[in-house]
Amino acid sequence: MTVGYIFWLVLTIIFTIIEFAIPALVTILIAFAAALTVFVSLITNNMKVEIAFFTFVSLLAILFLRPYAKAILSKNKDNFDAEKIDTAIIVKKIVDTSKEEKIYDVSYKGSIWTALSNEFFEVGDTPVISCFKGNKIILKK
Repeated sequence: MTVGYIFWLVLTIIFTIIEFAIPALVTILIAFAAALTVFVSLITNNMKVEIAFFTFVSLLAILFLRPYAKAILSKNKDNFDAEKIDTAIIVKKIVDTSKEEKIYDVSYKGSIWTALSNEFFEVGDTPVISCFKGNKIILKK
């Protein structure tokens, strides 16, 4: 029996640590491939077969599992403050009201945020949060 399985086990651990340090959903898939290759290395004694298996599984995982995982994880990021909808906030500054979608600066969570609305507000008004669009707050009366 060779020490090939130790090599793949160490690679699994290294890629997992890298994924925790720099989350990108790539290195975790490579770690997954390395973990599967541990079992292949216990069956075969051929490093070329192990490398081919590792490469094949890595590519398949990146091509097919990464988009699926990104889609699932991105759903959790939408409406990151959904519980804050209908919360009243204060208009601090009118930035631009010349367009249909007016731009304001509002105070939210102790800092100034950009807010958008089709309605007109004055400084000091307290509209409520309708929703979030990226890093902008959408206001309503």
